Order: sequence, then C-alpha cells, then structure tokens
Amino acid sequence: MNILKIEWKTHFKSLLVWSGVVALILGMFMAFFPSMSSSGMQELVNTKIDALPKEMMNVLHISSMADLTKIDAYFAYVFQYIFIAACVYAAMIGAQALVKEETDGTIEFLYAQPITRSELVAWKMVGNVISFVAFWVITFVISSILVIFLKQDGANTGDLMKSLVRIFSSELLIAVLFMMAGFCFSAVVHSAKQATPVALGLVFFTYILGILSGLNDHVDFFKYFSPINFAIPSDLLAAPMESVNVWIASIALLIFAVLTFVLYKKKDLKV
Repeated sequence: MNILKIEWKTHFKSLLVWSGVVALILGMFMAFFPSMSSSGMQELVNTKIDALPKEMMNVLHISSMADLTKIDAYFAYVFQYIFIAACVYAAMIGAQALVKEETDGTIEFLYAQPITRSELVAWKMVGNVISFVAFWVITFVISSILVIFLKQDGANTGDLMKSLVRIFSSELLIAVLFMMAGFCFSAVVHSAKQATPVALGLVFFTYILGILSGLNDHVDFFKYFSPINFAIPSDLLAAPMESVNVWIASIALLIFAVLTFVLYKKKDLKV
C-alpha cells in the first residue's frame, strides 16, 4: 500500500500537467466548431475533401466532411490526435515504472521493505493504472463539458454522452495495453533514458502500421498489429469496437502483464 501512495505522489504532478495541456488543446480546437456548422464553411470543406484520394481519406479517418458539421463527429475527428498522445503518455509511464527505481537509486529502499518482486510489480501496475484512469476521467469530464456546451440546437444530450462513453471506454483498453507493453520493456532495461524513446517508437510504429493498412490492400493485415487503429473515435461513433479487436487487445495486454512478472523476477538489478 505504501508503494501505491508513492506511485500516486510520483505521477500526480505529471497527471495535472497532461490534463491541463489536453484541456487547453481540446478547448482551442473545439472553439472552431461553431464556424464548421455554417453553410459557407460546409461547402468549402466538401469541395476540398472531394479532391482527396480515397486512400488519404482512410488515413485521415474522414468519410465525409459534412459529418464534421455535427458536434460528435467533429469531436471524434479532433480527439483521435489526443488519443495518440494519451497512448504515448500511457506507454511512457509504463516504460519508466520499474526501471526508474534503478536509475534513481531508490531500489535499495524498496527492497528494504517486506515485499517480493511480484508484489512490487503488482503495486506498481495498480498505481500506474489508477493514475492514468484519473487522467482519463478528467479528460472525459472536460470533453463532456465542451461537447454539451457547443452542441447544436436539437442535438440529444443523452446520445452524445453514450457516444463519448463508448469512445473513452474502448480507448482506455488500448491505452492500458500500451502501458503494459511499456511495463514489459521496463522489466528488461537498466536505464530510464532508454524507456522514453522506446515508448514513443512503439506507439508511432504501430500507428504507422495502421496507416499502411489503409493505403494498401496487400498489407491490410497490418491493422491487427495497430492497437490505435482498433479504437478510432470516428469509427466508434457508428459502432462499438469489433469483438476480434477487443480480444486481440485483451490477450496482448495479459501477455505483456505476465511477461513483466516473469522477466522482472529474472532481472539482475542495479543496486
């Protein structure tokens, strides 16, 4: 339990910073929505979108710019980039969770406590997941306020909230998956300096695989190796995450979590 408190204190400042930055970015982009609903802007956007090739539309996850005149579709388009940043954040805190104790020289203190390696990993995971969920809840609340405040006359608040819940719940699964992948890496390396680049590379490499799957039918199977592609906000507006993607993400998450325990037990710690 002491480790849980330590983890919360460690991540509290970064949680506030990330939440503040996300709130600022969302607020700035959502402030443009009222202009999107004007007939002149709609005509201009539709003209531009007609000039784009189908493959590019798939990459950008836009099937019709007319949809962006609706608050939920506009939010989904904007939020896909926030989602990528959230996955980076999750992967980074996971990748640094275990190795930073060696880098900071606090590993001796932890092992002076009556705790096993498995217990240490378990409490670290719980603490990191809680801190990320707190960040995600804050982001959800901010998003809900913006969407409700800017919604068009006649838009159903209940339907909008259901869409937001579906988006955030599905994307939370993917973010935690990246966190567990980061944990697995953290159980192997001996320096926190190695953790951040790998976390960034993991997220963007898988994201690029998703882009390639949309550009070329011959590599369409790449989409199964791109967790971000499982939970594109604009796709979640129409339907929940596909069951096969839920299973892939859940199984991968469990595999990374189990591997973390196994690898950390065998790791030679720098004391």
